[in-house]
Amino acid sequence: MKKILALVMCAALLFVLAIPAMAAPITITAPKGTPTINGTFEPDVYSDFVNIDFVDNADGGATGKAATAWDDDNIYVYVEVYDTTPHHDNETNWQTDNVEFFFDWNNHKADYIQNDDEPFWQARIHSAPGINDYGITGHANERWDPEDFEAINFVVVPLSGSDLTNGYIIEAAFPRSAVEGGMTLTEGKVIGFDITISDAHTDFDRHSTAFFFDHDAAGMESNMWQNPSALKVLLVLGAAPAPAVVEPEEELGAGGGDPADIPAPVVAAPAPQTADPITLIVLGSLISAAGVVIAKKRR
Repeated sequence: MKKILALVMCAALLFVLAIPAMAAPITITAPKGTPTINGTFEPDVYSDFVNIDFVDNADGGATGKAATAWDDDNIYVYVEVYDTTPHHDNETNWQTDNVEFFFDWNNHKADYIQNDDEPFWQARIHSAPGINDYGITGHANERWDPEDFEAINFVVVPLSGSDLTNGYIIEAAFPRSAVEGGMTLTEGKVIGFDITISDAHTDFDRHSTAFFFDHDAAGMESNMWQNPSALKVLLVLGAAPAPAVVEPEEELGAGGGDPADIPAPVVAAPAPQTADPITLIVLGSLISAAGVVIAKKRR
């Protein structure tokens, strides 16, 4: 009986420990700040980078990293994509090299995209927006390739050099004003969020998709495009970074001359040390107890 009870308790413990792994939530805190949308990373504005490097193909594929920021009007995302197999032209827009941005704006975790009271975006920005005039595709709830997305300000630039052979950078501002039903961005707001990187190799193949974490190990289905509840990343709108403190330069002696002219600092005499009241009580008790013992021995 004791062995059975021990086995049951071990199984329960393993289940409890597995819950965080199954949920695999990631929280990204975006600082408040307004970057310039030009494809140049601004470390004083954006959050630290978070890697997007769990690839769902054993043969590998494109990976990247992302940083975020926000202000009263926009959510800003900066993504660097490492892709040495560029493929931009395909009649099917989701089978090109692209980055998909998911926003469950109120973090309602609905199980479908049909309700505009729970605004949800899948915005797909292509690595070469000019090819096939794709620009931004995707959907806002059930409105496919909506005009709302025309308000998204973005740039795509080479990761290095003058072409996209080594990868690309996407920097975008997603405006709250384009969200169906209106949206207010305030410090502390939590948004359901995710980013995926799609890597195409041929005209009829999405070779791989990269995620923030291993979706298979977390027991997740890759149906985020139609299921907001599948988003496991939380985007928290944080405070603005504290301004840098500039230490004033020390002034030299009168006339700005020899530092030896600076008078030596006056060092105050140390204050007399007094014992802590509790320490005094303990010491008094010990002394009293010792006195009692001595008195008993003398008798």
